[in-house]
Amino acid sequence: MMDSLSERISVLSDGTGDTAENYVLAILAQFQLKDAKVSRFPKIKNERELCNILKKFNAPHLVAYTFASEKLRKVAWQLIRDEGLTGIDLLYPALEVFTTFLKIHPTEKTGILHSTQAVGYFQRIEAIEFTVKHDDGMKLDELKMADIILTGVSRSSKTPTSIYLAHRGYKVANVPLVPGIGVPQELLDAEADGIPVIFLTINAVDLERIRKVRFQTLGAKASRADSYIDSNKIREELEAAQRLAKQHRWPTIDVTNKAIEETASEILLLVNSKTS
Repeated sequence: MMDSLSERISVLSDGTGDTAENYVLAILAQFQLKDAKVSRFPKIKNERELCNILKKFNAPHLVAYTFASEKLRKVAWQLIRDEGLTGIDLLYPALEVFTTFLKIHPTEKTGILHSTQAVGYFQRIEAIEFTVKHDDGMKLDELKMADIILTGVSRSSKTPTSIYLAHRGYKVANVPLVPGIGVPQELLDAEADGIPVIFLTINAVDLERIRKVRFQTLGAKASRADSYIDSNKIREELEAAQRLAKQHRWPTIDVTNKAIEETASEILLLVNSKTS
């Protein structure tokens, strides 16, 4: 048996294999494995290429494959069994279910996913550019152009969450809540105009730890320590921000011990529930 997990799981595709690889990695993430990588073999055009690749593998080996051609899928299944490998067809039985429901047959053309995502690609690029330009309270006069506004105290995951959402195609602005300074009027105006505002909060102990690391990394002057990393001041800052969120009825998400993806999913659930 090979030692590396990345040498025992492969993705085969007649396209780029991006979607299939991400699907497999999403499943592997549930097992919290340290070596969660896969080998990818894209642009497989025929049985000969497929056979040559499969002969490189020694059992135990998991082969996840996605082919538009039904014939190639059936060949892959048979060859994988012949080689004593473990296989999973990522399209079947999903194609069968959709075919039955839609009462039409799939085209079996390769590369369709990426061609239909071309518009989405440019939308994501635009969203990322917007989000970067509207990070940390910049360009407040353009908040009404955002799809989502995130707010919260410093180091409450606003920026990484904004960037993640931007990669999903959402224009996100994030506005920090600064102690002693009221909520920017531009944020309130944008909210009144229908832009959803989400408040991110975090456990005081975790925030203190994160800020101390940030403080040391930046080599900040000691004079800032009292207001930025003092545990009592952090609690006061969080409580004040939470009062503002309650006052303005902003939906609140606690990001403590949450992955960025999880926080983003909760945000989208809140936003979609408001617009539906």
